[in-house]
Amino acid sequence: MPQNKFENAIIVGGSLGGLMMGLALSRSGYTVTILERADSSLRNGAFIRLQTKPYSNSEIERELRHLASNGNNNVEAWSAIQERLRNAVAKEPGITLQHNTRIVSVGQNESSAWATS
Repeated sequence: MPQNKFENAIIVGGSLGGLMMGLALSRSGYTVTILERADSSLRNGAFIRLQTKPYSNSEIERELRHLASNGNNNVEAWSAIQERLRNAVAKEPGITLQHNTRIVSVGQNESSAWATS
């Protein structure tokens, strides 16, 4: 479990970065809610190259890099990477991914943070 007193996280945005962050936080012991404006359809048309060589010794980082890259350095469709990450998120018991959620404000104080939809 994390050493801080907060064990819940809200991520605004369920694209590649939001999905990766959700997985990393969940695997570090947080309960995660990912709020995504778009519907659940996969995006297409873009391609991306991911470097599989890890830059740290973190087991979570290595696992997430492998998941995102599918173990190779080839150029891949954004939608293929997004689909792998979404499948991993769906299997992760500590994550809720909520589509069609438009965030109108975010805030925080000394004891909590929030997002208003």
